[in-house]
Amino acid sequence: MRASEHAWFNGRIVPRERADPSVASNTLHLGISVFDGIMAYRNGGAWNLHRGREHVERFHAGAARMGLRPGWTVDQVLDGIGELLGTLPARTHYIRPIAYRTAPEVFFHVDNDSASFAVFAVPVGRDADDPYTCQLSPIRRVSHHAIPASWKVSGAYANSFLAEEAARAAGFDTGLMLDQRGRVAEASSSNVFFVTADGLVTPRLDGDVFPGITRATILEIARRSDLAVIERDVWPAELASVEAALLCGTLSEIRHLGRIGDHRYDSGNHPVVRRLIDQFRSLTHA
Repeated sequence: MRASEHAWFNGRIVPRERADPSVASNTLHLGISVFDGIMAYRNGGAWNLHRGREHVERFHAGAARMGLRPGWTVDQVLDGIGELLGTLPARTHYIRPIAYRTAPEVFFHVDNDSASFAVFAVPVGRDADDPYTCQLSPIRRVSHHAIPASWKVSGAYANSFLAEEAARAAGFDTGLMLDQRGRVAEASSSNVFFVTADGLVTPRLDGDVFPGITRATILEIARRSDLAVIERDVWPAELASVEAALLCGTLSEIRHLGRIGDHRYDSGNHPVVRRLIDQFRSLTHA
């Protein structure tokens, strides 16, 4: 789907293409930018910017760490998102804030005051119920010792792109990546959970697993529901014995998995998965 016609750019609403970087910007050449993603759910006549402040705080912190000095406070970015929502059709949108360099400065050492902030939107669906399939990806998760996952540096997502492309070429929807030690890490743009005989299991946050906000939401729902939750190392050999599996992320929400490699699951009918989906949707439809 096409992005919104307008963007919030450095404090004002402008036509989207007015926010373009220079072809000589190191944002294009080196991937020096930071982004985030937020769901703006349209419920009745109102917007629900799901956990919007947490997303913008993470975005703001990542931009600062990459030397993209935030010229706008968290509250100002949230106000800018509110302005942008006022220009959009009344339907659910994915909101994309991004900090980047617009100036024609192609090398590593640039003017640290040349950073720009923009926010645009893309209309999206919600509440998808069809099962997803995962390839056990040949692409390994880039180490956090190289690029910290939690900063959401744009250039690091070439790793996710390669995993997604490999999966689609092999007939899957997405790829489930292993870390450098061979442990299950995450899908190309989603965290992963497994239902086992011991409870709800997800890879622990050790640096190579992205600390997703939707992941945190699922953990909160599970604990409120008195589900046993275990954050630990997960190994590929375990995939044959899990009862069900799901992916979660801002855009994907919760997607139950029908297949990981040669392993097939009826995750969509598993009571634990259905409970998590139903309770998540009660939050996003509020």
